[in-house]
Amino acid sequence: MPAETAAAPALPPRVLQQAADWLMRLHEDGSVAQRARWQRWHDADPDHARAWQRAEHLLALSGQVPPPLAHSALQRAASPGRRALLRSVAALLVAPLGGWLAWRLYDEAAWNASVRTAVGERLRHVLDDGSVLQLDTNTAVDIAFDGQQRLLRLRHGQVQVATSPDPQQPTRPFRVATPQGILQALGTRFSVRLFAEDALLVVQEGAVRIDTGTRHRRVDAGMQLRWNRQSLPQPQPANPGADAWTHGMLVADALPLQQLVQELGRYHRHWLRVDPAIAALPVSGAYPLDDLDRSLSMLAATYAVQAQRGLWIQLRPADTRG
Repeated sequence: MPAETAAAPALPPRVLQQAADWLMRLHEDGSVAQRARWQRWHDADPDHARAWQRAEHLLALSGQVPPPLAHSALQRAASPGRRALLRSVAALLVAPLGGWLAWRLYDEAAWNASVRTAVGERLRHVLDDGSVLQLDTNTAVDIAFDGQQRLLRLRHGQVQVATSPDPQQPTRPFRVATPQGILQALGTRFSVRLFAEDALLVVQEGAVRIDTGTRHRRVDAGMQLRWNRQSLPQPQPANPGADAWTHGMLVADALPLQQLVQELGRYHRHWLRVDPAIAALPVSGAYPLDDLDRSLSMLAATYAVQAQRGLWIQLRPADTRG
């Protein structure tokens, strides 16, 4: 397994400011003479090239303006929308990439489609390139395909992606944006789920590269990785049945009852509670996500628990008195 890439030395603030200035200059004046001056600045110092690479990366994340920045897209007549985007990127250049700043940049991008599911709903959606999305309960995904990349943004929930070869030439990378970083598919099938403070990637086929803006890591088939903005640990073997939700099942292997009920609750609008006395009870089995009554009956038939119904459904220890 590849080791985590060491972070490069921090760029001097003055260099980042110069790159931001050049970004706006090229937008306002894309003449041959101006591009030549930019090229001289770019080639004069390795730090200049690194700063420009960061700018290109930020623009790629925006889904609006393709790199390289000297592309003819920046040489068209200025528009308020494009100027606002470039101003946002210029501001981000002088701050660390990632976290809420990058997420704000995604919010300003022109996403051209959105697919979503309600609580208890799952959806199969075929993208323009033939790739297939499986959306889990209460999930929203934005789509921004252009001539440079195939980009999705996972707003909330969980999605499985099965990528197809890009019909366009040259081929475009397939990326998924999350608040914790960018995922780039390497010919693959994978799922990603957002939690309150972190995200979980599970790779079923191929490999996925996670890029947080300062660090990156490759995750191969059969592995999973839960990470956040501060921590990008080593991948671990994927949990058995991690993608069973795509078939309407929840697979548990010694899962605490409290956690299993929380997972079932994501697919229903009932208020589910667990008696603290049995919250840590390890539970195994396969439970249907769409049939809560059946799942509760299976639990009651296998374990010493019972479901008490009222304003909410509470799992409590079974009454075993004769």
